Amino acid sequence: MARQAGVSTVTVSRVCNEPDKVVPATRARVEAAMRSLGYIPNLAARAMRTQATRTIGILIPSLTVYPNAAVAQAAADRLAERGYAMLLASSDQQVQRECAALDLLRIRQVDGIILYVSDQTDPQIRAGLRRVDVPVVLLDRDLPLTADRVCTDHAAAMIAMVARLALLGHRRIALVQQTQAIRPTLERRRHFLAAGLAAGLEPACLLPVGLAPGQDMAAELGRLLDGANRPSAVIAEGSRLLLALLRACRERGLVVPEDLSLAALDAEDVAMAASPEVSSVVRDFGAIGRAAADMMLARLADPAPSPLSVELPSRFVDRASLAPPARVRGGPPFSPA
Repeated sequence: MARQAGVSTVTVSRVCNEPDKVVPATRARVEAAMRSLGYIPNLAARAMRTQATRTIGILIPSLTVYPNAAVAQAAADRLAERGYAMLLASSDQQVQRECAALDLLRIRQVDGIILYVSDQTDPQIRAGLRRVDVPVVLLDRDLPLTADRVCTDHAAAMIAMVARLALLGHRRIALVQQTQAIRPTLERRRHFLAAGLAAGLEPACLLPVGLAPGQDMAAELGRLLDGANRPSAVIAEGSRLLLALLRACRERGLVVPEDLSLAALDAEDVAMAASPEVSSVVRDFGAIGRAAADMMLARLADPAPSPLSVELPSRFVDRASLAPPARVRGGPPFSPA
């Protein structure tokens, strides 16, 4: 291999064991020589020798949710640049599966774990995290754990969205979310209520609607939209809820934004495809994934420093789905569950 790549045997060894310390062009030549000769490094033997597998575990709540997938992809790309592989696990937002995935990643002897937990209050998840004996990077969760963190500032964008709706004249606004004990959901609800009060809205006209797992989404949205006191604006968190809300509007003949103003959180894949495009709070999920990977690589290179925390921005993007409120038609009043 060294002869074919035109390098020394020491360089070949470094490409196999410490690829991030080799100039990219040289590493590419050696890797090409390996492929042409059919050589596959013995990772098990290398792990026994170096006590490192050059594998990072990434645990997310769902593979089908766009933000989760985007963060994982960006992290995997950044790790690959440094010669690390990704071992991806999904809990499907089930606590038992999440705990089992944490144990599996430990058994596979990953060098570190980057993770979103599906419930930051669950005692089983907290106990599982306490058993982890490798570096951890937490993604936007509040947990009593000594670990590096990558979080998002949810306040500024949420305040800007509510202020925009209030400026347009909306006095009855709903925020529809999945009921989840995770930092983004809790922070957004808190700032939604605070921003509404700061804009002079009555507390009874700020409607946080939480949908529990398995709850009939269409039925709950129907209750929200069919009442005499229907909100003049609805904010949906996540692509699934935004899709369901758009479908509910279509079924009722409600035109956006003439009959109802719509806004979204973390749903750019749907918001940009809707007509009109939906005003949204957006985050750079690629930046989140890269920041998590960089933090993990830094921790592996130097385990000594105290835990670090970075907070990345979110921003409000105003589009054509918001307008001054129309008069709400008759029907039974809505009250949030």
